[in-house]
Amino acid sequence: MIEFVIDFVVLGVVASLVGVLIRRRHRQRSEPAATGAPAGIPCMMRWPARGGRWRPGHLLVHAVPPAWRASYGKQMVVLPDDLRRTAVRAPSTREGLVINPGSRIVECESSGGELSIAVMPADLEQVTRALDA
Repeated sequence: MIEFVIDFVVLGVVASLVGVLIRRRHRQRSEPAATGAPAGIPCMMRWPARGGRWRPGHLLVHAVPPAWRASYGKQMVVLPDDLRRTAVRAPSTREGLVINPGSRIVECESSGGELSIAVMPADLEQVTRALDA
């Protein structure tokens, strides 16, 4: 009988922790909407000239010119005015280990060098429209 009580207590503690984590995640996602700032499109960016690592962030397509805000820290990068899209492709096998293999990579080029943006297929049209404008 005591084993059932212990099982229920452990199950209650685990359920409470899951609830707290879900509420925290929901609160974090709703903060940009509460402040009025656009949340942006979740993406990963890579600058080969800056070491070539994929960095998570949000692409702010409503800004003119578009900007990228890092998920960690306060880094904000305004994309160059002469940025143009050169190709859209699926990630390679090696890139699929770092980014979501179901995403699409938008290759871009500007006077400052090359740039790669990885987005999910649902957001691809919105990103390409923002880069072409």
